[in-house]
Amino acid sequence: MKKSILTITLIMILQVFMVGCFNSSNEDSTNIKDNDGIINTEENDTITKSEESKVKETIDLVLSYTNGYDETMEKHISEKNFYVCNYVEFYSLYIGELELKKYESEVVSLRKNQDRYIACLLLNIEAKSLETHGDEEEGDEAIGENVPVEVILKERNGELYIESFKEYEDLEKAKELNEGFK
Repeated sequence: MKKSILTITLIMILQVFMVGCFNSSNEDSTNIKDNDGIINTEENDTITKSEESKVKETIDLVLSYTNGYDETMEKHISEKNFYVCNYVEFYSLYIGELELKKYESEVVSLRKNQDRYIACLLLNIEAKSLETHGDEEEGDEAIGENVPVEVILKERNGELYIESFKEYEDLEKAKELNEGFK
């Protein structure tokens, strides 16, 4: 009982904290994915399957990276932003040293606006604390199901670089505020 209340509280705190941590744009754009895997956007920029894969790989790497901020992360995100949007680092603030048990992401929409990629994803995350308290057999946990996030990336020095990250309170709120989740 104590563990589930803590988990729910942690999830609520994380969502409230992460909403609005970064400025992001909410341009209206329509995404249409054809049979060739190409996404056409309002601005007539196209995104190939290869680009979509690279965007998703970069986002997944940064959000689930377990080695802290290092040279690998420096290529993809600022140190300040890393500690807010990397779920391993962020959850560890609340439940201590942890193991990321599950990280899954699904791209809901991806559009290109000039030289920026705007990705809307749903995440499923489970982290378990390596520490126990008192006579607990297992440590605390943090669980996020269908967590909607918007990530804006730009190419920099040949790598995709995360400029902004925004987590929404829930999927319904994300659909209400961002066309990319509809």
